[in-house]
Amino acid sequence: MTTKVQSVGNDTSCPWIPGEVDRYQVYLRAEKRSENTVQQYAGTLEGFLKWYGKPPQELTKADMQRWKVYLSEQRRTDGKPRFCENTMSTRIAAINQYSERILERPDIKIRPPRRVFRTKIPLTEDEIQRILAEARAPRTGRKGFRNNSDMSLRDHAAICLMYYGGLRASEVANLRLSDLDLGNRKVRVNEGKGMDFSPVNLTEEAVKAVLDYLEHGRPEPKAEYADRLFLSLTGTPIDRNDLWPIVKRIAFRAGIEKNVHPHIFRHSMITHMAEKGLSAPFIQAQSRHKSLDMVQRYTHLSQQSVRLAYDTVFSRKEPIMPEISAQKQSTPSEKPETENVDKRERILGLYLEDKISESELGKLLSKLDGQVENRTTTIEGYA
Repeated sequence: MTTKVQSVGNDTSCPWIPGEVDRYQVYLRAEKRSENTVQQYAGTLEGFLKWYGKPPQELTKADMQRWKVYLSEQRRTDGKPRFCENTMSTRIAAINQYSERILERPDIKIRPPRRVFRTKIPLTEDEIQRILAEARAPRTGRKGFRNNSDMSLRDHAAICLMYYGGLRASEVANLRLSDLDLGNRKVRVNEGKGMDFSPVNLTEEAVKAVLDYLEHGRPEPKAEYADRLFLSLTGTPIDRNDLWPIVKRIAFRAGIEKNVHPHIFRHSMITHMAEKGLSAPFIQAQSRHKSLDMVQRYTHLSQQSVRLAYDTVFSRKEPIMPEISAQKQSTPSEKPETENVDKRERILGLYLEDKISESELGKLLSKLDGQVENRTTTIEGYA
């Protein structure tokens, strides 16, 4: 089957393309989509309309299906598919949304490929510490330079926020001085995925790293960027894309052979919290995921934990980890405590889903702890 060759020439042959792209961007921004999503979806639409080469009002479901086949047949120079299942799924989702919301033609939407959720290998706690140690070490030939010109303090602070705070690359790059609440060990994330405005907890190490950078390593900002936290040597803000070569260079010097990128620190934080026994609602509160399903995709056991569990089971020795010991029957005295833990997690889950207010959260927790008498408000009432 022959598919249409991409590109219909420059935009002058398709004068409607800029207007359609602008309409789509306006819609996406009104939906509070992140700027990265806006640019990605708009770029996909532009490429699609150039491929199609006709006014979008003439678009049919058969045309959409031909484009899907076109994407699947594209190859790189090494012969491998140019677009994986997940990339194709994202591109088709962008055009489906354009067809439904802008063209008001939901009838021409097509089914995207099934997404593939590949196992992501997080960094171990030892690897994290090796990277942090390398990040804060002054580079050769830079010691004593004014304003920490090797930027080791900046890089160390940024990685601390990505790991201990679970911040995404764009969230780190967009941080402002006014977002910091270091006295309470928190930072306010206000330009992340979904445009949320969330307080994020930090550790003492992360707070100290940010303070060290502010006091000894932050360059003099240009006037218009005075409130931006992370700056380049020229006093301009860093971009999310700047963080990729930074973390890869540091990981290489630290001897880490895994594929290290900014998002792996967030992934590792969530995994380490799960391995320490924190339940999904508490991890969700720190990671700011909208759905518990997303948290479950992250919270897999590390290879080290699986190895430990495996060796313990087959070595006929006492279990090293309490979590992998055989479940013992709860005694009557243990049952109420277990039930209270379950109820507490359910209450927190309702609060995180915005089904109860903060005041109602406090009342329910107080009631659970026996500090107030029974009231008519019940958890089931909010289900």
